[in-house]
Amino acid sequence: MRTRIRDLAKVAALTALVATAAGCAARPEIRYASLTGEVSAAQAIILPPPGGLSVVAVLQRKFINGVSQEVALSTTSRTAGQNAFYVNLINDAGMQSEVEDTLKLNPLTHDRMQEEMEERLPGVPMNISLIYVQNKYGPFGFATGRAASGDVCLYAWQQIEHNQASFFATNNGISIRLRLCAAGATEEQLLRAMYGFTIAAYFPSDIWGSNLVPPPVEPQLGQLGAPIYPTGMEAYSGAVLPPTQPRAPVIRTAPRPRASILEPAALPAAERNPLSGYPLVPPPPSQ
Repeated sequence: MRTRIRDLAKVAALTALVATAAGCAARPEIRYASLTGEVSAAQAIILPPPGGLSVVAVLQRKFINGVSQEVALSTTSRTAGQNAFYVNLINDAGMQSEVEDTLKLNPLTHDRMQEEMEERLPGVPMNISLIYVQNKYGPFGFATGRAASGDVCLYAWQQIEHNQASFFATNNGISIRLRLCAAGATEEQLLRAMYGFTIAAYFPSDIWGSNLVPPPVEPQLGQLGAPIYPTGMEAYSGAVLPPTQPRAPVIRTAPRPRASILEPAALPAAERNPLSGYPLVPPPPSQ
């Protein structure tokens, strides 16, 4: 009898164990639809200049040929939206894929910039500046506007490609956008963020290697007899100005002193000796 009771107890315990295991296996695993995840601020590709904006979050998505990040920045703005750097670090822009899992360096056209500003600065009238500007990484473009809240807003864009000289080592390229609004700020103050940011990540480059050492300075820099022309004028460096035509020397004569009308001797010969047949007009009386 006792043996049967023990056997029944074992069967009950085994049944409970199997039921528990089945219940654990039946729990659904949580899955996320978004491929974007948050990483630490230390992994931000771009860092804002010190003493001003700070990184509050970094959202990252990995692609086959690179990484895309939204580096969220601190803000004092009353305008809806997030101040942020949007950056794509690309290792091979020419890679083709059947799915949308690759990054590309798209041309910086006027229409494309307008679409981006309408998406990231909705309702803010933005004016694209025609002033040429550049930071330590090269030229960039920007637009400014004033929101309904009174905040001044800036949208800037820059693209660095592998064949472009820069103090940034990359095997292919990087695309940068900055969306920035602030209360009580000026356009010049907002532009400082584009001049002071630092690119803190890169793909190893076959040109410079991974030590970020810039190429040496040209040896003729600062030397005598080695002119350096602005970009685009190299073709005219050997041009010779056409010879000028010789001009006859200008002979300057001393001016003839003016004769007084009271002196008959100073009069021309035709007036001193009038033609015959005409009456002689006497000179005016002297005073």
